[in-house]
Amino acid sequence: MRDFVFATSSPRRIELLKKINLNFKFAPHEFDENNELDLGPFELLLLNSEKKSKSLIKKYPKDIIFASDTIVYKDHVMGKPKNKIEAFQILNHLNNSFHTVMTSIVAINNQDIIFSGVKTSLVKTNNISTDKINKYIESEYYLDKAGGYGIQNKSFDFVNNYYGCYENILGLPTCMVKECLSKININNDYNFSNCIGINK
Repeated sequence: MRDFVFATSSPRRIELLKKINLNFKFAPHEFDENNELDLGPFELLLLNSEKKSKSLIKKYPKDIIFASDTIVYKDHVMGKPKNKIEAFQILNHLNNSFHTVMTSIVAINNQDIIFSGVKTSLVKTNNISTDKINKYIESEYYLDKAGGYGIQNKSFDFVNNYYGCYENILGLPTCMVKECLSKININNDYNFSNCIGINK
C-alpha cells in the first residue's frame, strides 16, 4: 500500500496537515530553493515544489510524495529573508500596500507528477512605522517565512485585510490538498478548510 509523504519540516505546514484525517509521513526535502531564477512566479513555485518532492524519491520510491512552496509577490518574487537587512527591505516594500501570496502543491508517484496547482491570495498591509518594523526584526520572527511575516502574528499586526484562502497565506491551503486527493481517487471525511474569500 502506498503511503503519503509530505516533503516539509515547516511546523506550520505540519500543524495544518495533522488536522486532516490522513496519516502523512513528514520528511525534510533535500532541495535548495532558488527564487532568483528567470521564471514567472507560477513556474518558479511549481518547479520548487517538484524539485522538493523528487528529492525524496530514493527514500520513498513507492509512496506518493507531496511538496509545497510559498512566495510573496509585489513587483518581484520575495521568498524567505536571508538576514535582517533583507527582512527590512522586504517588509518596507510590502508596507501599506497590496501584495499577493502564492502557494504551490505538487504530488508525485514514481517520478510522475500526478497533481500540480497554485493557490493565490491577496493581502493588504497596514502602515507600520520603521521603528516597529526594526523592533519586530530584532525578534527574528521573520525567519523561515515568505515575505518575512506571519499572518497569525498578532503582536506585529502587519496584515490589514486579505482576500482568498487564509491557509494559503499561512503556507499550506488544505483545500488544495483535498483537490489533489480527489484527483487520485481518494475519498474520505477529511477536515479541510473551506477556503473562504474575504476577511471581515
